[in-house]
Amino acid sequence: MAILNQEVKQRGGWPLRHNAMPDHVHLLVRLRPDTVVSQFIGEVKGASAFRANRELKPKFRLKWQTGYGVISLRKDELEKVSLYIDNQEEHHRSGRLSRLLELTETDEDDWPEGP
Repeated sequence: MAILNQEVKQRGGWPLRHNAMPDHVHLLVRLRPDTVVSQFIGEVKGASAFRANRELKPKFRLKWQTGYGVISLRKDELEKVSLYIDNQEEHHRSGRLSRLLELTETDEDDWPEGP
């Protein structure tokens, strides 16, 4: 997770919280208003996977899933989301998952046709 924090900082973000499950990561980051979120996420995912595989040499190569979910928070929501991220393992163990933070489902029909 240190690599992830470093990559966030290198791209102008402020990491506030993070936690990981075997199949996904929750990352709470403060970004500048002019940050292009898709570019930021793509760069953080690519650079962190590259570094983790090179520096940590895991048994299985780290490869991020395609896509990501993003929500924007008000300042007064930060504590609640931070606590959820801190206790992510317990939420998964007990099955008490936040629909907003965990359960993102889309159908192919949800996506507009490209140009």
